[in-house]
Amino acid sequence: MKKIWAQVGFIGLIAILLWGNLIYMNLRPSDPILPGWEEYSTARFETLMQRGEPMLVEVYASWCPTCLLQHKALETLHDQGRGPKVRAIRVDFDRDADFIQAFGFRHTGTMVLFNDGKEVTRKAGLVTPEKIEFFLAENGF
Repeated sequence: MKKIWAQVGFIGLIAILLWGNLIYMNLRPSDPILPGWEEYSTARFETLMQRGEPMLVEVYASWCPTCLLQHKALETLHDQGRGPKVRAIRVDFDRDADFIQAFGFRHTGTMVLFNDGKEVTRKAGLVTPEKIEFFLAENGF
């Protein structure tokens, strides 16, 4: 019986080593929204689009490793007073299906710029403060 439990324990340890991060990412809570950011709502987004207001939208999921790194980069920018100088909205990939479908998103960890009621550009994998700043600057934000 001890041998069976030892094998079960060994297999469990291997499973945790192989899939522990995946399990953690699926169970962890969402990162807190940063000051100055808004959670997505359909009505609010449509109003801003009609006004033609410039916006930065982050397509986010708590289980996304890229999103976690992106959030840390945005936190760093905010803490250093270098946060985006544009209206910023976070879209939850799992909850905000209307937005995801309307704009054809298949991946999380994407940032999108809107201006004059249209999508200007989108980019995924902006995981450092410098990459985020460059993305905004190269698009005139």
